[in-house]
Amino acid sequence: MTKSKKSIVMRGALLRPLALGQSALLHAGGKVYHTSRVVAVHEQSDDLVRFETLNSIYCLSMSPFPLAVCNPLPMMSLAACA
Repeated sequence: MTKSKKSIVMRGALLRPLALGQSALLHAGGKVYHTSRVVAVHEQSDDLVRFETLNSIYCLSMSPFPLAVCNPLPMMSLAACA
C-alpha cells in the first residue's frame, strides 16, 4: 500500500523555473517556500502550475503576476559614484 501525497493549493509566484530533480522555490502568503525535489510537472500555463515533489502535490495560482517567472527583471549595472 502506498501512502498518498499531501495536496497543497497556494496563490503566489515561482521564484525560479521548475526543473525536474531540483527543488522548487516559491513565494506565497508573504513567505518563501523551498520544496523537496520536483518529480513531475503535471500542468503549466501563464497563470497556474501543478507539480509533484517527493512529498506533495502543489497547485500554485500565479495571479496577479503570472508572467513574473517567465520574464525576469533585466540585469542592471551599478553606476559609479563620482
